[in-house]
Amino acid sequence: MNDVGVIEPIPGQPGLFQDPSAPGKVINIRDFREGDKYDSVALPTGAIAFGTTFTFFQNLQGKNNGPQGNLDTNIRTQSKLSAGESMILDRIGLYICASTGISFPSPQDYKTIVDNAYYRLNINGLLQDEGPAIKFPSGYGLYGQTQESGQGIVSIGVPATASAARLIRKQLLNQNHEIEGTLTFPQRQWLTQAPSAGGGGFSTAALTPTIVVQAQTEPPSNCAVVVRNFLHGLIRSAVSK
Repeated sequence: MNDVGVIEPIPGQPGLFQDPSAPGKVINIRDFREGDKYDSVALPTGAIAFGTTFTFFQNLQGKNNGPQGNLDTNIRTQSKLSAGESMILDRIGLYICASTGISFPSPQDYKTIVDNAYYRLNINGLLQDEGPAIKFPSGYGLYGQTQESGQGIVSIGVPATASAARLIRKQLLNQNHEIEGTLTFPQRQWLTQAPSAGGGGFSTAALTPTIVVQAQTEPPSNCAVVVRNFLHGLIRSAVSK
């Protein structure tokens, strides 16, 4: 199993990095382009059982649309980069889609996800980062006002890439690394305790996260909220020199 490489810039050599774990190895990023690898999961309408986990980069069936454009994923090999592809991972982000066809998540759905879900990114089974979903703004999203009934413009943080935190130590990934992002809704048992015991006095039903969604014509039960996981950085494809 390949370890995850942490790379450092070479002073005075723009575009060149070194891998401390491999003395003498120089990584030239001048052939890289800035971009994202991403994948999506669908959170169905209704109550989400405690412990439910949605996994990114795993189920690719039907997501790749070839020349039509790949809205939901640009990963072609399950849990991995494509053959010959490499990436310097710089930023991790989540984006809740404001519309999927004629289905429109309500502001309540955004809040339900970002304040009740827990995100983890593992590379080759090694934890890279984790935390409440709200910790991972993608820097992408809409901004402004809307006059739509029951709608509003909501995003994780400010929709500007400059505002999204970067990894302190960049990670070098290649086709041999297994990528797994997960979004889990944990049971927060302490909140069901009485306030006198340090809890919140919630009932289990009141703590259960629920997706409601608004739809134009389809009944809400046929809709879902799509969440996209972006891995941003410098990418070198197999055709690069």
